Parts: sequence; C-alpha cells; structure tokens
Amino acid sequence: MSAISPPPTGHVVVGVDGSPAALAAVAQAALEASNRELPLEIVSAWTLPKDGQLDAYAGQMRREAEDATKAAVAHVRALHPRIRTITRVRRGAAHEVLLASAEHASLVVIGSRGHGRMAGLLLGSVSLSVAAYTPCPLLVVRDGRDVSARSDGSGEGLVVVGVEGRDCRPAVEAAYEEALLRHLRVCALNAVPTVTPSPIGLPAPALESLAAADALRRGVLDASLAASRAKHPEIESQVRVVREGASQALVEASREADLVVLAAHRRTARFGTRLGRVNHTVLHHAHAPVLLVPVG
Repeated sequence: MSAISPPPTGHVVVGVDGSPAALAAVAQAALEASNRELPLEIVSAWTLPKDGQLDAYAGQMRREAEDATKAAVAHVRALHPRIRTITRVRRGAAHEVLLASAEHASLVVIGSRGHGRMAGLLLGSVSLSVAAYTPCPLLVVRDGRDVSARSDGSGEGLVVVGVEGRDCRPAVEAAYEEALLRHLRVCALNAVPTVTPSPIGLPAPALESLAAADALRRGVLDASLAASRAKHPEIESQVRVVREGASQALVEASREADLVVLAAHRRTARFGTRLGRVNHTVLHHAHAPVLLVPVG
C-alpha cells in the first residue's frame, strides 16, 4: 500500500469555478506562488441541487468541478511551468472547502466574481464567509487586474494600507512585504470623520486645533510604521491623514493603488463571525485588489 502524501503547508490556495474571473485569480495566485517559491493548491467544490434530482446531477457537477481545475492547471503551466500544483475537487459547501485548504496555507486567492453553481468560490456571500473565518491572508483579485511585481524596480506603484490602531501592525508588515515583492511604495492611510458644527450652533474646532490633531495622528502613524521601516529601509513610505469616513477614503485611495491592505477586524454577530463594515465595503467597491490580513 502506497503512503498517503501529507497535505501541503505554507502554500498558496486559489478557488476556481471555471469562469474568466477565476482564471484571472489563478494567474495571480500562480504569480504569488512563484514569487514566494511555494506550491499552488487549486480548489474546486461541487454540491448537489436542492430540487431532489440528486443522482442525475452528481456526476455532472463533479465533472464540471474537475474540468475547472484542469483548465486552471493548464493556465498555470503556461504561465509558470516550474510551479508545483496540487488539485482538490471536493463535495461540500464552497466556503467550507476553501477554509479546509486555508487551514495550513499562507495565502488564499479568489476572484471578484463568478458564475454558475460554484460561484460561491468567488466574491459573494460565501466568499465573505471565507474572509470572515480564514486563518491566513486573503487576496481578492479585482476584475482580472494584475498585481504583478514590477520588473523595472521603479517603485512608481503604491500599496495602500489602512491603519487605525496598533492592532493593525500585521497588516502594516504585510503591506511592506507585498511592496518588497512588487517594488512598490507604501502609503499608510488614517481616516478621521469630518468635524461638523454641533446641532445647537456651537462653532467647529479651530483649524489650528484640527491641524494639531492631524499632526499628532501622523506621529502615531509614523510610530506604527517604525518597526517595518527599520526592517525594510529600501521601501519608500509615507503617512496620510484624511478627513472623511474610512470606507470612502480607502475606496478613493484604491483608485491610485496597485494593492490595498486591510486588517481583518472580525466581529461576533448574532449569526456568527462577520467582517467589519469598512472591510465589507472596501471588498465590494475597491478599484484595486484587496489583501485582508487577519488580526487578533
């Protein structure tokens, strides 16, 4: 009897469903695996419909999932022939299948949209569940947009990382690591809601007070970046304080970014763990790929 190979650890995982967006995610996942010199696990899930016609569809569903993984492997080999690929075709809920593979992974990659019966493997309610529970960073690829490393080393691109407190340090360090892989700059963004006059007519704080508060926040941001700056002195970085809501500020900043990095602040709600409002909004509306980094 041949020995069963142990599951991979520290690898890159990508979910596929046969859609063009999934292949875009596969291309990005292959690049991530290549940059990190890690194997790539390609995962597809299949489930039976709820209309009672179980046996008639079981074989078809599995074949569709298998075809999706085969197409993904061919795509990877055309782009990065030296990458070791592992395929997993499993029966079960899409988010459970991905989370099982994510348990020992260093990165999970999904596309921004999918189609058909396996569309849950891409950004949607199921994928938001993956984002809420995955133990490793999750990269959401936006409409096939490439986050590839820049070969010219110009440092013209930008990684935007949202920072609101010390618990964002894992996201800050991840932003620097991604910037290093891609020869990009880092911008640490802190958003402060706009101050408005009180309803009883009291004046808003003086501009000098606001400027002093912003300067203090920049000092706090600089302190939160200190360790990563010392570790990666070659990475150019800046801090930015803006006066608007965090969701709006990050979505707007994503227009000029190659990648947005967020700390995944998870909250326990009535129906289970959920992402915070800012994470949820940015995942749906960002113009750049988004990397969610679990904290806490």
